[in-house]
Amino acid sequence: MSKVFRVLIGLCVVAACAAAGLWGTQEILSQGGSGEAASAPPAMRVELTRPETRQIEDRVSGVGTLIPVRSVELVPAAAGRVTGVPVSSGEEVTEGEIIVQLDDRAARAALAEAEATFAEAEDAFRRVEELTDSNAAAEARLEEARAAYRRAEAALMMARADLEDHTLVAPFDGVLGLIDIDTGTFLGEGMAVTRLSDISTMELTVSLPERYFDRIGVGQAVNVHTPAYPQAEFAGEVTVRAPEVNLETRSFNIRAEIDNADGRLVGGMFADAEIVLDTYEGLAIADDAIISEGLASYVYTVADGAAVRTEIEPGQSLGAMTEVREGLDLEDRVVVAGWDNLTDGASVEVVEEVDESGEAASQGDAEANTQ
Repeated sequence: MSKVFRVLIGLCVVAACAAAGLWGTQEILSQGGSGEAASAPPAMRVELTRPETRQIEDRVSGVGTLIPVRSVELVPAAAGRVTGVPVSSGEEVTEGEIIVQLDDRAARAALAEAEATFAEAEDAFRRVEELTDSNAAAEARLEEARAAYRRAEAALMMARADLEDHTLVAPFDGVLGLIDIDTGTFLGEGMAVTRLSDISTMELTVSLPERYFDRIGVGQAVNVHTPAYPQAEFAGEVTVRAPEVNLETRSFNIRAEIDNADGRLVGGMFADAEIVLDTYEGLAIADDAIISEGLASYVYTVADGAAVRTEIEPGQSLGAMTEVREGLDLEDRVVVAGWDNLTDGASVEVVEEVDESGEAASQGDAEANTQ
């Protein structure tokens, strides 16, 4: 009896040990499973946006320097001492207005002498001509009188021109540059007095890449901007397109004229010219969503709660947005904030999603939209 009792006790001990071992194994497995769960990375919190449809202008731009459509240096045709400067620097003048007057006393005396000589030669020629008509004078004498008359006429014309050369006048309407001469200054032959510029119309020369050669033509509209007036836009049009492409730069020049009736633009200003070649409808995405690495550009889209690296082909800049030519559709959900540590396939948690109207949806709404 005692032997049977001892066997029963042994069996109970073995059963208890087996139960304890089974419980320990389950506990260890349970702890191992929770450790693995704890080591899984948490979902990344992100904000989403969607591509938008925009009207996009295909345009080409270039830079250049504005110059007046007409601008000349005013140089007296004769040397002499200045007796008058009736204008001042920067003054607007009209065609024919006197800019500088030189001492012309000698020229006036020469003109008076030439006029007297001409009158004398003319009278002699007329008398000989009348006598020849009545056969009272020889033909040879008539030719001599005619020659003397013509020489006197030529001398008179030269005297008048010399007198005119002592007065420097404006050849067209315009604005004067700086004038640094005063009465009494002696001007030598070829010495410039100032510059006269017609700024009613300005001209801009711009160099463009050869791929645009067949898309640019005379008469196309040009929008011009200059740092002097950052908020203003000036309208012009193409007046000349170079007939060939430069072999060294593979570019060609165009010239555009800009109306400047108000005189705001002046020569020497730096200007940026834009020509709109075409207008079309395309997709655009916020600049903050685009990631650039070298020559590659991509965004992260979200599908089934995971981030997807999506290569894109960016186009033109549209302010705070950029055109996307390839890689996205209107329905795509694009990460606009929180992509700093994202990787392809990473789990994401949507904090906020901005729809096409620009309104932000709550996290619950965003999750409901994905279901």
